[in-house]
Amino acid sequence: MKRILIAVFVWMAVQSAWAQGFRPPPFISGVPGLSQMQAIQMQRQQSRTLLYREALEELRKNPRAADYAQCPPGAAADAVCAPAVSADAAPAEGKPAIRKRVALLIGNNAYSNSVPLLETPIADVERIAEILRARYGYEVTVVKNATKANTARALNQLAANVRPEDSVLVFYAGHGYLMNDTNMGYWLPVDASAKTAANWISNEDISRFLTAIPARQLILVSDSCYSGTLTREFRVTGGGEVDPDDVLRKRSVLVLTSGGDEPVADEGKGGHSIFAWHLISVLNAAKGLTPGASVFTEVRQRVSKDYPQTPQYGAAVSAGHTVGGEYLFTATK
Repeated sequence: MKRILIAVFVWMAVQSAWAQGFRPPPFISGVPGLSQMQAIQMQRQQSRTLLYREALEELRKNPRAADYAQCPPGAAADAVCAPAVSADAAPAEGKPAIRKRVALLIGNNAYSNSVPLLETPIADVERIAEILRARYGYEVTVVKNATKANTARALNQLAANVRPEDSVLVFYAGHGYLMNDTNMGYWLPVDASAKTAANWISNEDISRFLTAIPARQLILVSDSCYSGTLTREFRVTGGGEVDPDDVLRKRSVLVLTSGGDEPVADEGKGGHSIFAWHLISVLNAAKGLTPGASVFTEVRQRVSKDYPQTPQYGAAVSAGHTVGGEYLFTATK
């Protein structure tokens, strides 16, 4: 009876918070059980579908309503458009080596236009940025509360500033949504609206941005609901030894997501999302060269013990990933 009362209280708190346009504090009355978590997930998804009903109806009538315009040839790096052509990531000659490591982290908390606020994304990207700089030697750019235009500019600027021999990590933390009618996933930047899809960002556009980044070492980490749709092209399930020289000669485009084709936890742990909390722990503990699949395996095991969501790892073939490619994390401290 006590657990039922707690579940009812949690459910009522969630509904009240969503009705007022913000999310509840992390794990009200403690961490609920698995069945209570699943019930909260289902109710939350129903609330989101109802909230976004006008934007979703627009996408049903016009599936391209959220698309960026394509960049004309020679467009400036700060153009608000998605690249129209693939960048060249030619194989390395001789013994391959990474020239520099570059990371772009986007964290969205301050939503408007009836989209509920989030609490942890900015804290997540700030902490991960610290680790990438201090332990892995990345040059890091953090973009907080990015609009759709800000997101395009940041990704285009990244593509313009890196070369094939660089290693690039892109991290997104914020709202996401999966449209069941089309199986298309979306990121929601801070100027996304519940009433129109014009400022949503589709998985197709995300793939275009990845394609335009010329680095042979490229990984996207996405901490948002339904982000697992980004890994559907080719799922990677395990780790194992890799030959760094062989890997660095290939175009590797990997995607690590916080969950599969389901909503992920809005609740946090230690001031971070559940996924970010465990990713931070794994990155802090890793030593030397660690394949992305090994990072994924450890994060997935830890997250799945805390919450009914399952991180995914896959290759973005449409963005140029080649067979045998892998992303390499190399801790220097």
